[in-house]
Amino acid sequence: MHREILEELGVVVALQERIGGDWPLTDGLVLRLWTAKITSGQPLPLEDHDQLRWLEPGQWLEVDWLPADLPIVEALALIVERTPI
Repeated sequence: MHREILEELGVVVALQERIGGDWPLTDGLVLRLWTAKITSGQPLPLEDHDQLRWLEPGQWLEVDWLPADLPIVEALALIVERTPI
């Protein structure tokens, strides 16, 4: 996980709290999410990404997500709405 974040965004992160449950993907894979703090580097759209931008929680559903990602983003939006920051 840390290697992929470094390769794709150019940052080193420290994992913090786990968010939500398990989201099944294809071929028996499961997606698990955590909040993270950047400990080194500046995020850039490197490997496999055309752009990088920060979105406030209320803006998450304004992005044209891939169909497989949309249920996860919607679930995260509900979790964040119920959790004071």
